[in-house]
Amino acid sequence: MMPPNEQGLAGPDLTSVDFPLVGIGASAGGLEALQSLLPGLPPAPGFSLVIIMHLAPGQASALGQVLQACSHMPVIQQARARIELQPNHIYVISPGTLLEVAGRFLLQTDAGPGGSSGAIDCFFHSLARAQCELAGGVLLSGLGRDGCSGLAALREQGGCAIVQAPQDAQFGVLPQAAIDAGQADVVLPASDIAAHLRLLYGAPGAASETQSLQDVLALLHERTGHDFRQYKHATILRRVESRLEELGLAGMDAYCTRLQDEGDEAGALLKELLIGVTGFFRDSDAFARLRELVLPAMLRGRGGGTLRVWAAACSTGQEAYSLAILLADMVRDMPLPPAIEVFASDIDQQALDFARASLYPESIRDQVPAASLARYFVHAGKQYRVRQALRDMVTFACHDLLREPPVHGVHLVACRNFLIYLDRPTQCQVLQHLHLALVPQGYLFLGGSETADVAPGLFSRIDRQSRLYQSAPAAASLPDLPHWTMPAGHWPQTAARNGRSPMADMRERLADAELGWAKMQSNSKELSQRNADLALRLAHADKAHDDLYDLVASADLASVFVDPALQVRQFTPRAASIFNLIERDVGRHLLDITNRLDYPKLAADVAQTFATLQPLEREVTASGGLHYIVRVRPFRKADGAILGAVLTFFDFSERQVGQALARAEASDQQFLLHLEDCLRPLSDPAQLLALGCRMLGRRLAVPQLAYASIHAGRFDMLAGYACGMPPLQGSAEVAVLGGEVLARWGAGESAAHAGMAALCGAAGASLSALCRSGQHWQGFFHACQPGARSWSAPEIALFEHAAVRIGAAFERARAQTALQASATRMRRLLRGLARAYWETDSAGALSEDGLPLAVQRADCAAILQHWRAALHGASEIDVEVSLCDADAARRPARLLVTPLCDAQGAIQRWAGCIIQGAEQAPLPSVSI
Repeated sequence: MMPPNEQGLAGPDLTSVDFPLVGIGASAGGLEALQSLLPGLPPAPGFSLVIIMHLAPGQASALGQVLQACSHMPVIQQARARIELQPNHIYVISPGTLLEVAGRFLLQTDAGPGGSSGAIDCFFHSLARAQCELAGGVLLSGLGRDGCSGLAALREQGGCAIVQAPQDAQFGVLPQAAIDAGQADVVLPASDIAAHLRLLYGAPGAASETQSLQDVLALLHERTGHDFRQYKHATILRRVESRLEELGLAGMDAYCTRLQDEGDEAGALLKELLIGVTGFFRDSDAFARLRELVLPAMLRGRGGGTLRVWAAACSTGQEAYSLAILLADMVRDMPLPPAIEVFASDIDQQALDFARASLYPESIRDQVPAASLARYFVHAGKQYRVRQALRDMVTFACHDLLREPPVHGVHLVACRNFLIYLDRPTQCQVLQHLHLALVPQGYLFLGGSETADVAPGLFSRIDRQSRLYQSAPAAASLPDLPHWTMPAGHWPQTAARNGRSPMADMRERLADAELGWAKMQSNSKELSQRNADLALRLAHADKAHDDLYDLVASADLASVFVDPALQVRQFTPRAASIFNLIERDVGRHLLDITNRLDYPKLAADVAQTFATLQPLEREVTASGGLHYIVRVRPFRKADGAILGAVLTFFDFSERQVGQALARAEASDQQFLLHLEDCLRPLSDPAQLLALGCRMLGRRLAVPQLAYASIHAGRFDMLAGYACGMPPLQGSAEVAVLGGEVLARWGAGESAAHAGMAALCGAAGASLSALCRSGQHWQGFFHACQPGARSWSAPEIALFEHAAVRIGAAFERARAQTALQASATRMRRLLRGLARAYWETDSAGALSEDGLPLAVQRADCAAILQHWRAALHGASEIDVEVSLCDADAARRPARLLVTPLCDAQGAIQRWAGCIIQGAEQAPLPSVSI
């Protein structure tokens, strides 16, 4: 039983009509648009219209009568289930029904519960199947999306899709939906659509435009060698009109003149006509059926040999590579796989150059399965490059299916979405060529909107949905098809089986020779292209190598490249300072070459990198106190294969030294803080000096360290620190230390002078640092060590800072001790001279009861008043007072009030005393 859409081919009474048929779909607001469109059509435009409107079911419709009033053609509203189509008529759908085209008839069926909501799509799909390139679709005002998918079906079969401009429509939702879906070839106001239909489908008023189009195609053939006169009229017209719109030209005559006058325009038009739409595994379901139904049969029982595939009209090569991927996957596990040859052809030289380059954008990730993408492609920047193994399976060549003989002896021909651009006779001719190309029982793979049934008897169907066919045994004579011309020198293979004359054998041999020559020319061109590509890549590789070498050299990196056996492949000049490498060491085992590294795990690290394919990093040391970070990283070829490992050495010795200095400086600062904390509580100068010298001497690891006090141009060495050595001692004029030492001290620097050790009773290396108060030289610290010693900058800095701190603390303690001794002597003197003497704490608390008994009660108030005035001013007071004596006589006296401060000026105690005439005996002092 035949599928419904092919019943039109069942008998002569169902043969499709030979005039164009245009479907017009509309819903809300469609009547107004039709009343603008129909008056522009003459009584006999050469085509018929079928109008599909959304009409309320169950109600009589007067749509036919309304449209007849504005139309010059007869209008027939469908009343019967079956009406024969006639040219120059308008047919209108009835309410609650669906219309379909079947051959030369309109068939009407009940729309069912859904009403007419999908009536436009239903009719457009049947129109596309029945009329192909003789079908057109117009979508007018309306709501929803009914008709959008039908327009797509019409366009796939070579028909034209015209949409009313949304701004011109009463309801622009439906036209806009078609435009958004990319299914509008032309967008026009309703009043302009009639003129365009007349132009497309050969109305008498458009005869001159049609002839102009033929003139354009003839000029294009003359200028480029490509003949498009056998392509579908509507398809070519749409592409040419696109050029007219881009150039701003009014009509075909003006464009024909432009084409004659400007030589570059022929190339621009050719580029417009050659726009190819392709992709990897386009229509994945069809490729899945090919893999399931055809490829296993092709490979069954095959051992070795060659499997040949022809990807005709391959455009930019994605389909050819898709076929190669499928076959490569299927033969991978065969014990004796056949060689795969994919011959990919097209007339677009620019597209072929793109295919030969085998570079595709990252977006192919959405088309190619992930496993195939990883196996057959290499990610290169923002593109994917076909791996060489797959690239070698495919040969690209320029070939015109309409003019040149077919490829010979192929097992599978894939010619997808090319026939839809050709008229029926030319489709038959191409199918005959493809039949000649196939071996007996070979396979044909067409596009989803194409069929081999236009050439009956050549192919039998395997799978209708995926358009898979098998070559049928051809009759001894060629099928009687229109416009069939046997290519010179080529005859069907089956003719030999039906008895062929020697002349016929000669013709076949000549045909094989011609095909072989064509293949050789194609291979020669392919080889030339590959040689050019290789030369260009080699030039780029040389340039990249030079740039990389210059980059590595300018970066001053020490790098060594080794193979998996740890043999040296290459090295940078800087690496020769680590390994004693010279040019002839290339090829030697790396560990056979002496180096300066303390790196016993070198071989193990390289082996680990090869095993894990992960980079590794380690810190190592080298002779001379050098430090390196070693990075071991695998390096690969463009296809991902591991070539070896690269060892890169980064010298971070300066950083290590800096870090060590920073750590030492932090440690020294910690020592100085600890030193101050230890010295601060001590008040005895000798004890403080001994502790300071001992701590500093141990820190510097010197056996002798002491402080010399300077007074009146002489120095005297005081007791200091000695460990296993006699203490430093001595006294002399400062001048004998020498001009060099004094000059360095004057400049604020420490001095290291071998002669100074002898002045202190020592021998060996010495280091001294001056302590001063302003311009006054207070003394110097002196450190001695037997034998030679080179003092480092951090050691000298620590010695100087510590000397300043110890010296300042020592002088402060010594001044405080002297001050306390002076205060003691003053107190003793005052106690001997004063009538009364007393001391209080720092608060100065004193009452009348606290005053000495020698002070009469009558005088206490005045004395306390002066005392409080001294406390308030925190200063001394020396005032005259008059005191009452024991015999009640009053005598003059002086009241002295003095604060007693520490070395920092803070008040520690208060002292007071009363002094009278010398004839008076002193009174005992009282400490309060």
